[in-house]
Amino acid sequence: MNAPSSRTAVRSASVAFLLLIAIWHSGFAATLLWDSEGLASFGDVLAGFGSPDFSGSFLSRIKTLAIESFLIGVLGTALALLVASFLAIAAAEIPGLEDDPAHSPSRVFTRHLLRVCARGILTFFRSIPEIIWAYLFVRIFGLGPGPAVFAIGITFGGIIGKLFAELIEAADPAPARHLRATGAGSVAVFVYGVLPLVRRQWVAYTIFRLECAIRSASILGVVGAGGLGQEIDLSMRYFQYDKLATALLAVFAYVVVLEIAGIYLRKIRPAWPVACLVFASILALFHLDIPWHELTSAESLKQAKAFLSGFAHPTTTWPFIKNALHLVLLTVSMAWVATIIAAVLAFVLAPMAATTFTVRGYLVDAPRGRGWFQWAFLLVLVPLRLTLQVTRALPELVWALLFIVWVGPGVTAGILALTVHTFGILGRLYSDVFEEAEPAPARTLEASGAGPLARYLCGVLPQVMPRMLAFTLFRFEVNVRAAAMLGFVGAGGLGDALHTAISLFHMNDLAALLLVSLAVIVIIDSIGDWLRMRLIRG
Repeated sequence: MNAPSSRTAVRSASVAFLLLIAIWHSGFAATLLWDSEGLASFGDVLAGFGSPDFSGSFLSRIKTLAIESFLIGVLGTALALLVASFLAIAAAEIPGLEDDPAHSPSRVFTRHLLRVCARGILTFFRSIPEIIWAYLFVRIFGLGPGPAVFAIGITFGGIIGKLFAELIEAADPAPARHLRATGAGSVAVFVYGVLPLVRRQWVAYTIFRLECAIRSASILGVVGAGGLGQEIDLSMRYFQYDKLATALLAVFAYVVVLEIAGIYLRKIRPAWPVACLVFASILALFHLDIPWHELTSAESLKQAKAFLSGFAHPTTTWPFIKNALHLVLLTVSMAWVATIIAAVLAFVLAPMAATTFTVRGYLVDAPRGRGWFQWAFLLVLVPLRLTLQVTRALPELVWALLFIVWVGPGVTAGILALTVHTFGILGRLYSDVFEEAEPAPARTLEASGAGPLARYLCGVLPQVMPRMLAFTLFRFEVNVRAAAMLGFVGAGGLGDALHTAISLFHMNDLAALLLVSLAVIVIIDSIGDWLRMRLIRG
């Protein structure tokens, strides 16, 4: 066995071993899927989808809540952009000015300190899932869309800000150096030398995050933060599965519309998407009942002070820290099991969602749309793409609620929810990677008479595997945060302890849980960044 094959075998065995350890540690029990009582309960849910509630009054309510979810996502994204832009500029090292002799030692030190603080704030914001922020704000401000807007603004601000800072630092330094040589100040260098290089990427990523924010806004109502989530929660709580079906169909419908709109918005000039976001944000400001005045009220400041004081005096007793570590490691195990199972399923099925393997080849004169190609399109490609669309359209929390009905509350429901949603995400990413692969190797194989399987294994897979692994690692990092949310609806992991701490306003306990979680997430992110760089660089 040669060295590359040996390394691949060792890595595969390591992943399999870690998967078995994680399954054992998490207590994942797939056999619950065949429990007769659970199957009967889930059958009731499916029966609701067979006869959704399309009555006029209920459809009117769903329409109102869907609009509210959309506006919450838009306004939350606008707030996140304000947070992200300021913090990203503070956190980034402007290319071309790293060794500027005009900067005095004191200024260099101040700039470095500012950058470290900004990066720390961004890490803190994005490490706490939006549902935790939303529930905390609900406890402070009460029910309504305001907590969801604030939660999305903070969490997505941290996520967007990190990428904005990385794009600034990755920009070509030549324009900045030329401007600096002519005597331009730091602000002018950024505005005219850096911003034109990154603005299109900023806009494209903002559109993607807008889609995610609106999807998130549709479920935050399960903690009382407005939108469709509150109807989903009520329907599940009172076993009104016909109403649940209508609400979920609404979520699916507007998520699909958002994806289509996002594809179009990415193709037009950056000014138009920005103008649309500004216009929609103004509508949201007038339409949504946001308690802006409560942000500076005496009661809100008291609650904020109590929250921050918890970090000054977190609970440090060994039994509590031991339990927190156990819950965090349980959450990591849930994310690992779900990611690996979903990645294996996506690896097997995603090639059949790529047109190059089902309905056409790589040769220009290859036959298309006739005979078995047409049947492959109808019987494989369309159903699989629809499955990927459905599984990724519904948020993890929705899947968790559904699986709780099926297998009961606990870790198994959480892992299954993460697995289904991650399968949809990775399946789409993998199939896109296959479509974008360099066609020359596969074209050569096809010209020599090789079939689709040979083209895939020898011509496509070797060149796309690093990107697929990079996507999988990134999704694992995302799933660690997502797994922490699932406990809010009874699907195991750290979320249940966080939910209890916030409900009882035990801010010292909450601070300890968040600090332990933050430390683990930072370690996982650092290892993931290092591994992705090694994969990308070969």
